This record gives sequence, C-alpha cells and structure tokens, in this order.
Amino acid sequence: MRRIGFILFTVAVLLTLVKLGLWQMSRAQEKESLSHALKFRSEQMYYSLASLPTDPRWYSLTLMGQFDHSKAVLLDNQLYRGRPGYHVLYPFEAKSGWILVNLGWIAAPAYRDQIPMLPEHHGELKVTGIIAPPSNLIELAPEQWTGQWPVRVQNLDMAVLGEKMSVPLQPWVLQIEPDSPIALQQTWQPVVMGPQKHYAYALQWFLLALAVSGLAVWWLKRSKV
Repeated sequence: MRRIGFILFTVAVLLTLVKLGLWQMSRAQEKESLSHALKFRSEQMYYSLASLPTDPRWYSLTLMGQFDHSKAVLLDNQLYRGRPGYHVLYPFEAKSGWILVNLGWIAAPAYRDQIPMLPEHHGELKVTGIIAPPSNLIELAPEQWTGQWPVRVQNLDMAVLGEKMSVPLQPWVLQIEPDSPIALQQTWQPVVMGPQKHYAYALQWFLLALAVSGLAVWWLKRSKV
C-alpha cells in the first residue's frame, strides 16, 4: 500500500512538472511569434486611422493633430533604474479620431500626493510611433476618480478613460518613437521576457522531472531490499 501511494504521488508530481515545462514551451513560441510580428509590422507605416487594418497592433503610425493637455493620464508603478515614476499619456486629436499617446517615463515627486511637472506641446504636431495594446497589470488598489486631471491609473482601460474624457478613444495606445523631439525617457518594451528565458525555464522543469523520476526508481529498488 505504501508503494502504491508513493507511485501515485510521484506520477502526479511528474505530470505537474511536465505540464509546467510544456506551458513554458508554449509561452516561448508565443514570444517568438510576437517578436516576428513586431518586426514585420513595425516596418509598415500608416498615415491615417481609416487606413489601419482590423488588427492594428505593432504597426507604425504617423498622424498630424493636437494634444489635449487638460486630460493627462499618469500610468502608475513605472520604475526606471530603481526610481519610481509614471508613463505620461495625452489624448491626441487627429483628423479621423482620438488616440492616446504614451510620451514616456517621468520621475515621480518625493511625496505621493504630488504630481510631477508635465510637459506640454501646443499647436499642430506630427506624432509617430508603434500601436500597442493597453497595459493590463495587477492592480494593488484602484485609484478613486475625483473628477480632476491629471488622473493616476494602474491600468489603461480605454473605454473608461474615453468616457471620462468624453471622447471616443481608440482601443489601443500609440507608443511614441524614441527619436521624437517630444518623447520623454523611453522604458516601454513590447516583449518583457524573450523566448530564450522561457525555453530555459522549460528545460529546468523537464530536468526536475527527470531527477524526480530517477529518485523514484532508486527508492522503489531500495524498498525491495
């Protein structure tokens, strides 16, 4: 009975380890597909919202229009070289609609109740960047909407932000190109972890499964003595 219980427990552990390894393999393949799509699509430039394909993610886009500085969005919990800060986003009115543009990172003041000095760029401007999906991170505690701007958020819910701004925002964000004269410090990365790390994690799970198998065989042989 003891041997049967040990065998069942070992099989359950092995199945879990193998599943974790396979999951890491699938994540690595997803990251490879994302990297290929990003490289291919980012080389294709569009010049109007109307010309964009149904799935516009990772394509490059250039638009003429104006920022609305009265409705700034501060994406919270953004670290740069160990220093806390925000990503600064402004709604941008182009000829064919409204988009939210991420200008980049700005340092947070020493005290939480303070707002950093935000840059403003008036008049008609040209913005160029890559279309990216909005952030979807774990929220520590949702910010309470006070009706005042700038608004500090931990996630970019485009429907909610569009409602607060009273404008029809696109369901994605334009990440401004680093070489733009109005760009702030750029910390955004489309792929946080490359596929190589996922493959390395998968190898670790598979090696651990192999080690558990070896130990189980050794124990079963020893228990017969």
